[in-house]
Amino acid sequence: MDYFHEESVTKVNDGLNSIIYVICYIGMVIFAILAIQGLMTIMNGIINIPAIAFTLVCGALAYGCFVLKNNQRIEYDYTFTNGILDIAKIINNSKRKKLLSVDVREFEVIAPISDEGFKRMLHHKGIQNRYNYFLNRGPGLYYGIFTQDGVKSMLVFEPSDKLVELFKIFNPRNVKTR
Repeated sequence: MDYFHEESVTKVNDGLNSIIYVICYIGMVIFAILAIQGLMTIMNGIINIPAIAFTLVCGALAYGCFVLKNNQRIEYDYTFTNGILDIAKIINNSKRKKLLSVDVREFEVIAPISDEGFKRMLHHKGIQNRYNYFLNRGPGLYYGIFTQDGVKSMLVFEPSDKLVELFKIFNPRNVKTR
């Protein structure tokens, strides 16, 4: 029997993110127009250091607003296929970036962050990589400790109850539920 489950995690309260998105969009347009005006001034033969600096600064600010705007619309996709957990980051509903792929059987523990072991593992010196792939804080967060390519790592994420139950099928001794 094949096991497959896919879910997306989105920010629950994204009011502030929406405001930042709009402000960055407006800033991006304004700075891009100013950068184009500066470039046209340079093309018309007025080549001096302040004109070049103004054009470069406005172009950089337009690009910075573009990047910040896109980072306000982030989702995480958790895909579980026959014991393999794949995590991808979706940026602005258009760009997908694969972040992590790990076998659930490799986890030493998967437990809610309310578990007493979380604080101990948070400050454990042997953990070299920490992956924080969650958007909402609260009781729905889980952590997992695993070793991949000889490196001990910690994953903090927010799976659904169904996903945790699938983890329990493939790694029953090391998965704790609420």
